[in-house]
Amino acid sequence: MPTTPSSYVTTRVSGTGSRYDRVGGESAILARAVDGGRVGRECVTFPSMPSLDVVSDDIYASKSGLISEIGGMSHRAMVMDRLHETAYQTSSIGNSLGSPLSGTSETVSSLTAGDVRGLLTNLRGDDVVVVGTGSGEHDRLVDDAQGDGTAASGGGEAGQAGDVTRGDIRERVGDLIRYDSHGTATVALAFAGASHADPKAMPLALMRAVLGSYATSDGLGKNIASSMCQEVADHGLASSISAFNLSYSDAGLFGVVMTAPDNKLDDLLWYVMPNLVRLAHGISDEELARAKLALKASICSAYDGDIVSGETMATQIQTIGRVMSLAEALVRVDALTMADIKATAGEVINDQDHALAAIGGIHELPDYNWIRRHSYMLRY
Repeated sequence: MPTTPSSYVTTRVSGTGSRYDRVGGESAILARAVDGGRVGRECVTFPSMPSLDVVSDDIYASKSGLISEIGGMSHRAMVMDRLHETAYQTSSIGNSLGSPLSGTSETVSSLTAGDVRGLLTNLRGDDVVVVGTGSGEHDRLVDDAQGDGTAASGGGEAGQAGDVTRGDIRERVGDLIRYDSHGTATVALAFAGASHADPKAMPLALMRAVLGSYATSDGLGKNIASSMCQEVADHGLASSISAFNLSYSDAGLFGVVMTAPDNKLDDLLWYVMPNLVRLAHGISDEELARAKLALKASICSAYDGDIVSGETMATQIQTIGRVMSLAEALVRVDALTMADIKATAGEVINDQDHALAAIGGIHELPDYNWIRRHSYMLRY
């Protein structure tokens, strides 16, 4: 779509993420077919208004590039794929959010242009959202969206994600991800979170800000604000640790991902688990105030500029059905109380099953029962 220098278009196509891929990797190929396309677990986002019929019969270049990316994945990206695999093991369509984000080398190698086109034929009209920001004209945007074939006409129906189930990938796939020769391990631990439209979504986002993130490369050391990260830094337990809160259309994951020396995993979990459980029993007023400021800064960054605000609006339209203004989002953060945090953490973390994935030297990683036992406080 031709645009003026100060106008931007964001196209978000849901129903094409890994949870809907029948073979594996179709959505990633689709993203590569359009310059700047970005694949998510439930969508593909384009910084333009492309025709969805972009896949030619010759997709060898896209496949080769994607296979190279898969081969060079970081341990963090790999462990997050594994975490989704163990958390979402059931689905009405056979695949789910547990599918690898970009497929596997084997599935991508077997892909054909017909597989990708088949993915697109299942799209419905409301699977495609086109958002214009900047100085563009609304009527022109509508005409171009209809004329370029961006509006989908398929009649596919959305699948459903499975529930978070008890699972430990380390035990389920054994030595496929255990490397005793590695001096470090990357571990992801998660609980069932909330969907985009769930009332728990905002409290979980605030809980993520409370836990924060830390990396030795930051240079902050134990002077970092987060209590959990202070303890990790003070005892030298991990080179990096960060909380995450992932929301999807009807599911979510909340937890932490960390990279640590192989001989400090037991100590690391000893400090991480109480900090997670502590959210269900109350944090200090100072921590709550700091987390609110951090969350509001993160929200403001999602509205900072035409391009990022277009992505934010497209996501909101497809997930909550409307655009939430920046003012409303900030008011919602200010309205959160300690009781909201405790209630949400009590429902999500306290005495709840978890999903776990780990890659590397994991011989000292506590087992499922140890972590499950430390998901609640034992009081006498």
